[in-house]
Amino acid sequence: MKKVLLASASKVFLKRNTNLLKGRGFQLISTMNGAEALKLHKEYLFDLVLADLKLEDMCGCTLLSLVREEEASRHVPVILICHKISGSIERVEQSGASAMLLKPIDPIQLIETIGSFLDMQIGRSKRVVLNVKVLVKKIDLEFYCLSYDISNTGILLETEYNLDLGVRIMCRFTLPGSCKIEAEGEVIRYMSTLEYKSLYGVKFINLPLPYLKSIEHYLAATANSCASTQNLAVTDLFA
Repeated sequence: MKKVLLASASKVFLKRNTNLLKGRGFQLISTMNGAEALKLHKEYLFDLVLADLKLEDMCGCTLLSLVREEEASRHVPVILICHKISGSIERVEQSGASAMLLKPIDPIQLIETIGSFLDMQIGRSKRVVLNVKVLVKKIDLEFYCLSYDISNTGILLETEYNLDLGVRIMCRFTLPGSCKIEAEGEVIRYMSTLEYKSLYGVKFINLPLPYLKSIEHYLAATANSCASTQNLAVTDLFA
């Protein structure tokens, strides 16, 4: 069972998200205090830390830096949460957080973000690997990104361009062995990898039904292919 630490100065926020994440099978401990969060982390060595920018005794960015100072937790994912306010967003972006989520938090977005770091399929939508070039249009700017994975609700992109949370973009790409997709999307999350690559989660907006069906067909085919490969591997072990 994966261990998650949830820290926030808001009792309402803690209660709501504690119930949500415990219902997904996590061992979850919550606190309102940054100092206590550090003490708990040293005791339990959590698999992931989810912290609000506002804690009782310190900023979430400070908690992140203190967690990263410890050798044993240098690579533990730390997700920071803040309101959609210019100063707060900039502080989180400069903190080196593994990901940033904006309030009010969408439950599906929260569990999918956590699942992406813990290699768990805990979201409602299926998500599979997709490595293709994606042409992105942002107002009058065009550039190429590399996709990491896709679901029937969105796509994860790597790019050197800075994309603000909440901005809308057009994505054009071709599914392997399938049709070309053109979809409007909204950037809803930012993440960074251990290799300092910038990843952006894009949520599809009003995806046309033919494109949705093509994506769902690709998801099913890819999932079945992975399952078949795993079954063959198990068979080989006992051959």
